[in-house]
Amino acid sequence: MTIKIAVCDDDQQFLGTLTGALERLERKHQYEIDLEEYSSGEELIADINRGIRFDVIYMDIEMKQMDGMKTAAYIRERDDTMILIYISSHEEYMRELFETEPFRFLSKPLSLEAFERVFLKAAQKVESRKRECYYFQSGKSRMKVIVRDILYFESSGRKVIVHTKHHDYTYYDKLGEVEKKVAAMRFVRIHKAYLVNMDNIEAFQYERVALVDGTILNISEKNRPRIRSQFWEYCRNEGQI
Repeated sequence: MTIKIAVCDDDQQFLGTLTGALERLERKHQYEIDLEEYSSGEELIADINRGIRFDVIYMDIEMKQMDGMKTAAYIRERDDTMILIYISSHEEYMRELFETEPFRFLSKPLSLEAFERVFLKAAQKVESRKRECYYFQSGKSRMKVIVRDILYFESSGRKVIVHTKHHDYTYYDKLGEVEKKVAAMRFVRIHKAYLVNMDNIEAFQYERVALVDGTILNISEKNRPRIRSQFWEYCRNEGQI
């Protein structure tokens, strides 16, 4: 299993300590870690705004420019799934940190035993989540999105657009192939151009659906009886009716 990790600290020496500790754990526990280093919150945010996602972020609280709490708050506004692990020599920040839903808090100087325990807990959570991700190839990049964040897939010529709560991604594929990949998930084909995540349908009408972000999509006429049946079955299974 590959874990994509960011470490963010403006202390280059400590950044090296974190990187070295993660590399040792990678070898010891036979994980594959894709690691990125950042010396400021601004650098990390810039990459996240470009669409790069991390499974785990190790964040120093006290940084000279944008501090860890402001950086985390910005990230949380756009993504509530990344695992945030704070590192600081000042435990008085802990109460403030709860607003950004941290996974754990590690103290400086770093205890390698505590670091390993937290890493393994985070890795277990990532492993569980990866079963709920959709993967696709976009150019030279292997991309993943959390399934619950997907609003719908749209067919556009020879491409598929993945519409999510945070970003849209475009890659070469056929919507019929995507439908096969998500067959075990709760997606419904409402139109030749739309494959919709039922978890993100806010309102259903016979001719259209409204998604949680306000998007309105038409249901093709031939599909309407089937979609109505599937949607009400979904609602019964969810205890909504």
